[in-house]
Amino acid sequence: MLERELTNQGIPVTKDSATHALRTREDPSFALGPFSIGKSVCFGFPYTDTLKILQKWGPGCHFFGHGTDEDLDRFEALLQSQPADEPKIVALFCEFPSNPLLRSADLPRIRRLADQFDFSVVIDETIGNFVNVEVLPYADMVVSSLTKVFSGDCNVMGGSLVLNPTSRRAQNFKAVLQANYQDSQWPEDSIFLERNSRDFVSRIVKIDQNAETIADFLQAQMATPERKSVIRNVFYPKYVTRSHYETCQRKQPYDENSTSGFGGLFSVEFISLETARAFYDALACPKGPSLGTNCTLACPYTLLAHYSELDWTESVGVSRNLVRVSVGMEDTNALLGIFQKALEAAVVADAHT
Repeated sequence: MLERELTNQGIPVTKDSATHALRTREDPSFALGPFSIGKSVCFGFPYTDTLKILQKWGPGCHFFGHGTDEDLDRFEALLQSQPADEPKIVALFCEFPSNPLLRSADLPRIRRLADQFDFSVVIDETIGNFVNVEVLPYADMVVSSLTKVFSGDCNVMGGSLVLNPTSRRAQNFKAVLQANYQDSQWPEDSIFLERNSRDFVSRIVKIDQNAETIADFLQAQMATPERKSVIRNVFYPKYVTRSHYETCQRKQPYDENSTSGFGGLFSVEFISLETARAFYDALACPKGPSLGTNCTLACPYTLLAHYSELDWTESVGVSRNLVRVSVGMEDTNALLGIFQKALEAAVVADAHT
């Protein structure tokens, strides 16, 4: 596979976490050359710390929060309108797919714009993961959290940064990393990461199958003009910007005749806070803000991550009535039963409001 071949030629770097890897990318020493560094771009609604880091490090960033094709049109217009005497945009950062709306950006178009306007592309593929998606051909750097599904056991932290050796800036980036990188990984963390990752591919297969089954079930319960429902939306790569996701979808490593899955993460938007609360409270699985665990994990994502800025999140389509679910490796029928009961609780709550 192309990404594997490129990675073998590239410079994989392991850090304490993916956030650390991202901060390495944003180090001011990356401003090589005779010109002042320009702003970055955050494309799509990202994990909360990601946007904060991009805004804090360097001169700030342009934020295209919806991450849609229309946002990409606006971004291209911004590139074309930049005055010649101002520092040019230096980099675009996006998740593939995004968290928590699971939108996939048009990476081939972003790559064409990067080549035309000379900026770097940094892609966080944590949610898509290396088994399901192949994004390195469109990126100058790929970052990933190894804390999540790569490990799965919730007992170790790690992150990675991979340089694309075909990037025009590959040698510059490599030089900066070699000059600044410190191997601070605790030896036992490395041992646990390696041990946990041995069944990475087989775990992804099971998680993908479970997630698609549950997401399909919830999608079938969504409201339509003819039918009332407590579910307003299901955000999952199969239903959201699917064509862009499929552009980067891998062949399955165990079956070259079929493609990989859509990942283990989805979000459900309910019609009210009351129905979302009832569903969440009745959902018989562990609760918490992480993802990529071997067990199914749910959280009221918007309330946890953005409680002080709910109006802002809703302005870019991230509802306060959102429940994000990271699907695990449990028995599929058992999971279906759990979600069926939680949905019934939401229906009862709606009837009493």
